[in-house]
Amino acid sequence: MKFKELLIKIMRISLIPSIEWKVIKNEQETPRELMWNFGFPIILFSAIGHTFGFFFEKKPVFGFSFELVLLLIINLFSWVLIPYLLLILAAFVLYYTLPKLGIETDYLRILKLVVYTFTPLFIVTFFVYFHPLLLSLIPIGIYIFIAYTFYVFWYGVQELFDISLEKKLRFIIVTVAVGFATIFLIQHIYNIFIEWVVEWLVRFV
Repeated sequence: MKFKELLIKIMRISLIPSIEWKVIKNEQETPRELMWNFGFPIILFSAIGHTFGFFFEKKPVFGFSFELVLLLIINLFSWVLIPYLLLILAAFVLYYTLPKLGIETDYLRILKLVVYTFTPLFIVTFFVYFHPLLLSLIPIGIYIFIAYTFYVFWYGVQELFDISLEKKLRFIIVTVAVGFATIFLIQHIYNIFIEWVVEWLVRFV
């Protein structure tokens, strides 16, 4: 996917999801193509913003040093790898869980729902984490952002799954639970790992 096409899709799913989900529904691609052509670039974009913020946070501790450069590389790599793997894991959990609730699906549809619903989150993450001072925006906008993410998600369920209202409610409950668990795991795994790396590098400063 070319940069211009990627940018247009990001803007459309973030700003006009009711229209873009209709397009996404009919797109023919493999899960690997979806993750590589769309999922990976937006996760990388988020990771770059987070790494800039991490630089401002850790520079007073490490200064301009080899340890700082190494820490930034590790931060960038982990902020890409952990979300990437957990998005795939979340899709697998839903793929095997939803049929037990009477909701037939396929892995590609579930992966589309997960990846595109999380797109606004990854974009906002870039800007919020770009500098430590911007983190103050999180308590202010978290409820608004959760509501908007649910708005994007709802249209995705409407377009991708032709199911009854009762099944939609089950679908939403399970998917939201898995979604929040995924976000928690991303933060928890990353925090544990990066704290261990920082402590290890501090010994050499």
